Amino acid sequence: MRLRVQERRAAIRALLGRKSQRLGRSALYLAGGLPVALPWLVAWLPTVTLGAATALIVIGLPLLSAAALFGIPLGAVERARLRVFTGRKVPTPHAPHAREDGGALRWAWRRLKEPATWWELGYAAVHCAVAIADFALVTGSLLLTSSLLTAPLLRGFTRHGELRVAVFQARTGLQALLLVPCGAVALVVVFLVLTRYADLRARIATAFLTKGRSTTPSGQGEKIGQLVRSRARILGAFDAERRRIERDLHDGAQQRLTALIMTLGLARLELAGSGPAARQLVDTAYQEARITLNELRDLVHGIYPAALTDRGLPTALTALAEDCVVPTEAEIDLEGMRTRPPEAVEAATYFVACEALANVVKHSGATEARLSLRRAGPRLVLEVYDNGVGGADAEAGSGLVGLADRVAAFEGSVHLSSPDGGPTRLHVEIPCAS
Repeated sequence: MRLRVQERRAAIRALLGRKSQRLGRSALYLAGGLPVALPWLVAWLPTVTLGAATALIVIGLPLLSAAALFGIPLGAVERARLRVFTGRKVPTPHAPHAREDGGALRWAWRRLKEPATWWELGYAAVHCAVAIADFALVTGSLLLTSSLLTAPLLRGFTRHGELRVAVFQARTGLQALLLVPCGAVALVVVFLVLTRYADLRARIATAFLTKGRSTTPSGQGEKIGQLVRSRARILGAFDAERRRIERDLHDGAQQRLTALIMTLGLARLELAGSGPAARQLVDTAYQEARITLNELRDLVHGIYPAALTDRGLPTALTALAEDCVVPTEAEIDLEGMRTRPPEAVEAATYFVACEALANVVKHSGATEARLSLRRAGPRLVLEVYDNGVGGADAEAGSGLVGLADRVAAFEGSVHLSSPDGGPTRLHVEIPCAS
C-alpha cells in the first residue's frame, strides 16, 4: 500500500515537472521575442527613413535594398528560437550560396530575388508589433499568478496590512489565504493560455519563415549538382584511361602481332621445300596470328575509335553508319557549332549510337535505318530510326540502360519509342558546352 502511494506521488511530481517545464519553455519563447525585435527595430527604422529621404538622389536606393535584407538575420534567429522551443529544426527557405558563386553584391542580389526574403521582412515587421504584446501577456499573467499564490506573504510587506492584486483585495489574513486558491486557478488558466498561444505562434512563425522554400530540401540541390559534376569528371577520367589503353594496344600488342605475322610469313617461304608437318604448323600459327590481330583491332576500335579522336564526332558517326550491316543513312548537321563538343560528350554520343545500331542489326529485322545528329540550342540531339518490327524494351537487356545512365551523368535524356510493329526511334539529348 505504501509503495502504491509513493508511486502515485512520484507520478504526480513527474507530471508537475513536465507541466512546469512546458510552461517555462512557452513563457521564455514568448517573452524572448522582444529582445530580438527591439535591436532589429532600432537598426531597421533609421535605415528605411534615411533611404526613403535620399532615394531621389540615388544614394538611398542601396539603403532601401539593405533594409529589405534585414529580415534575413531576424529570420535566422527566429528559426533558432523555434528549434529550442519545438525541438525540431526549421529549414531555411533560402537557396545555398557558395563562396565561388560570387561576393557580397552577388549574394545580396540573389537574396533580393528570392520570395523568402520578402516573407521574412514581412514577418519581422509583424513580429516587432506582436512581440510587445507577447512580453506584456507573459509578464502580466505570471506576476498576477505569483502574487495571488504568495498573497499571505506579500500582505506582511504592505502598509496597514492591505493587499490589492488586480481586482482582488485582502484586508485580513483570512482574505489573503483565500487568494491562494484563486492563484492556483489562475495558474491553470495561465498554463492553458500561454502553452496553446505559444504553440500557435510557433506554427505561424514556422509557416512564415519557411515560405518560398524549394521542394528540394535545403542544400540538396547543391549536393545533387556536385554529384552530377563529380560523375561527369569520373566519366572523363574513364574515357582518358580508355584512350590510353587504346594507344598502348595499338602501339604495343598490335605492332608485335604484326611483326610476328611477318616473321611467320617469311618462315612459310623458308619451309616451302620442307616436310608437310612443319609447313602445316607454320600455316596454322600464321592464320591464328592474323585472326588474333583482327580481333585485337576490333577490340581497340570498340574501346575508342581513332576516327572519333582524330576527325571528330561527325566523321566517326558517318563511318559507323557506312559500316552498319543494315543500310543506314547518316544526317549530320553541326554547322552552328564553333568548337568541338567536350571529349566525354562526344564519346557518350558515339557509344549510344553504336549500341543503337547494334540493336538494329540484332533485334529489329529492319531493312533500312537512319542516324541523325544535330544541335538544338545548347544540346546535341541524336536520333536513330529503323523500320523494323518494334517492341524494343530498354529494360530487357538491350544495353541501353547503361548508356542512358552515362547520358544522365551529363544531365541528358534518352527516350525510346518502339511500338509493336515498328518503327523504332531512339531520341537522345546531351548538353554540350559549345
